[in-house]
Amino acid sequence: MKHTPQSLARQFCLGAYVNAVDAKLWHDTFDYMANLKDDSVFQKKQIASLWAQYGGDLRAKVKNDALVLKVLKRAMPGTNGDGYTVYRGESWFLFDNDQIGFCWTASEDIATTYAKGLNAVESGGVLLKCYAPAESILAIENNVFICDPTHLLRLSTLALFPKL
Repeated sequence: MKHTPQSLARQFCLGAYVNAVDAKLWHDTFDYMANLKDDSVFQKKQIASLWAQYGGDLRAKVKNDALVLKVLKRAMPGTNGDGYTVYRGESWFLFDNDQIGFCWTASEDIATTYAKGLNAVESGGVLLKCYAPAESILAIENNVFICDPTHLLRLSTLALFPKL
């Protein structure tokens, strides 16, 4: 099946991830979704679940955090309630380039696993801690806090890990 930005957006809006398409098509799809007139097409709970599982892969394909954030702000359910202290295991390269990811956890242990494991492969890892005010939390899905990284507060580095 040949996908278009519109057909891929339709799948994404229903919470379905299509992996077997190239990065440029995903970028074009996010560009298309960012300009949709009607937010009611976004099945927000399903998209939050999709992002918690495949967000890192999609982010790497789209390669434009501002565009991803524009779509996620429209496509996520948001939260009502309090802010949280959250942690993230980030790659040193992304951290050093001020490209902190969207998915965080309330578990320092889980974040440490990412910081010294998967996210340490290319350049080493860094364990981050911050406070996510309620308005920065786009969704909470299976203990994954999907956050707007531009609105996180008191970001601190807890540990550095060598490149694997």
